[in-house]
Amino acid sequence: MKELINFASTGTLTLVALTMVTIAIFYFLSTERKRKIPERLRTVLPKRNFMDGPVKWRTSKPDFTEIDRYFMNEKTRNHKENSLEMTVENLVKTWEMEASHKVQAKDWKTIDPEKYCLRANKGKKFNVESLIKLGSYNCLMQGQPLYDANTQTFQSSHETFRGAFRNGFPWEVLDVYSGPPVIAFTWRHWAKWNGPYKGNSPSGKTLEMFGAAVVRVNNKLQIEDMDVFYDPNQILVPLNNSKSSCSMSG
Repeated sequence: MKELINFASTGTLTLVALTMVTIAIFYFLSTERKRKIPERLRTVLPKRNFMDGPVKWRTSKPDFTEIDRYFMNEKTRNHKENSLEMTVENLVKTWEMEASHKVQAKDWKTIDPEKYCLRANKGKKFNVESLIKLGSYNCLMQGQPLYDANTQTFQSSHETFRGAFRNGFPWEVLDVYSGPPVIAFTWRHWAKWNGPYKGNSPSGKTLEMFGAAVVRVNNKLQIEDMDVFYDPNQILVPLNNSKSSCSMSG
């Protein structure tokens, strides 16, 4: 990921600019949904670093073959190899791999463990130890009426969403607005709802979330803090409002 160093930041993203970026995401949501990528361009697979060597895995070393196939088939952007966009995408995918599968902070290579901080929508901050214990779903969906993160564990949260999204829950970078040390970008997260969610029958439809993030990195390209901006209700509303295929009458 050394090539990211070549992209210099020209200034800190202001709150006004960030707000405008977030609004733009939803304005262009319908356009993003319709974009298609020719089959001949789906050639560059995601690259997750730091998976080799002595690592204590939560269960076992993960295999991303199936989720990468899903990602390649349904992504809406085709970033050039070694571009800033692809480098940011691979950095975040590597971070997500570590957050989901590595149980010792010393094994995490995408972050500065002494400074690392994660928060969503300017809410509660979580360090790496809290993230390992609680999981990314619970850290990123605090205070949501349709999802009570305080009653969920790492295991229960992952089982809930993996059960609902049986093909996986791929993620892609849309646009990158600034390079290091402060990286600002927009993203898309999507999944086919093909498994039950808390007693609700699946609709079979693809659910999507769009958001933005501002990530500060050090000169080793390790993440120091990560601010995520999005509305979890983009997926929580359809998941919770689904009607069962069978109804009971009195």
